[in-house]
Amino acid sequence: MADFVIRIPRVSVAVSEAELVELLVDSGQQVEEGTPIYVIATEKAEQEIEAGASGVVQWTAAAGGIYEIGVPIGVVTS
Repeated sequence: MADFVIRIPRVSVAVSEAELVELLVDSGQQVEEGTPIYVIATEKAEQEIEAGASGVVQWTAAAGGIYEIGVPIGVVTS
């Protein structure tokens, strides 16, 4: 199975970037699809984002950074 790329999701048409507020799991940690793995914040709200696949998480971005929508911030490897 291919790796699943973790990206900053589009939560609103008007939003072009989001802050990566918190990583809820560590790099190297096993997760199941649907498990909340990180939190983003826009001007309007904070939102927990769930894993899109089961496997081991490897982060390439750091909490506290502001990232464009669609930017890869990690990967889930099976």
